[in-house]
Amino acid sequence: MTRARRRLRYLIAAFGALALTAQLGINSPEAEASTDLRFWHFNMCGNVCWQPDAPHNYLPGTDSRGEVTVRAAQIVESVGNYSPDIVTLNEACYSQYRGIRAALVAQGYHATYASSGTGGQCDDYDASEGNGFGMALFSKQPIAAPRETHNLGTAANPNLLLCADTALGSRPVKACSVHLTAASAEQRAFQATNLAALASGWHATKPVVLMGDFNAEPLDPVMAKFYSHSGGEGIFHEADESDADYSASWPAGAVRGRSGEITFSSEATSPPTLKKIDYIFLSGADFRAVEGDSLYGGERRISDHRVYRGGAAWQ
Repeated sequence: MTRARRRLRYLIAAFGALALTAQLGINSPEAEASTDLRFWHFNMCGNVCWQPDAPHNYLPGTDSRGEVTVRAAQIVESVGNYSPDIVTLNEACYSQYRGIRAALVAQGYHATYASSGTGGQCDDYDASEGNGFGMALFSKQPIAAPRETHNLGTAANPNLLLCADTALGSRPVKACSVHLTAASAEQRAFQATNLAALASGWHATKPVVLMGDFNAEPLDPVMAKFYSHSGGEGIFHEADESDADYSASWPAGAVRGRSGEITFSSEATSPPTLKKIDYIFLSGADFRAVEGDSLYGGERRISDHRVYRGGAAWQ
């Protein structure tokens, strides 16, 4: 039996033994997109969010290595239930990525990963391999090689962008896993400017999909670089821009705006921090009928972020 098959069998066994489905919210009433194209994003929080005896610790009394495996199993199940065309992950430990990759490749996905550091955010096994905290991108269609990365920051303050030339059905697209810095607004604005410029250049020849944690809320000035409406100067629709439950900030009479469901929650503050900082941006000239769905896993969730899914149709 190959290593990939052994890993897949282990993950499948973990699903039944731990009854994980509900914790990522994948049984929510909005579980199915009504559009042809599907997108799935999650900031995993590596194994940083794991703490002994915390409510979200699925294996009380164990070390973080076991918890890494559990997170991988949950993600594979959630992706399998939704069947997205493109999947992106932020803050993924390399050991987590290996397990997820083995299972999703067995389901027909193609994968690429870029490490953004070693140790610290992941366990010693990751660090010893020279791989650590990073990001991943999966596609139902082949991913062009070699792996494509861009530094959105500077030499002193790098910020990695992972992209791939792939396709949605038969149409080529440029897809990227984005994670802008939380370190400072100045660095984030610099990175966002570079990202928007790259996206504009790519869009001269193909549709563009940007998915990830931008570490800024929709009405933050830096996000104007991406939205094509509501005061924005960018080229994108955002998956959850038409959710009427979050319309308080929309322009008068508008049917969409810079808003959407909560994608990040933390009880580290009082009151808890609740905000949207994860996005699925789709080039507006190419996509229509966008929709988004943020899934809350309840008290026993596995990250301070929520799974964020989107749908769209071709123009």
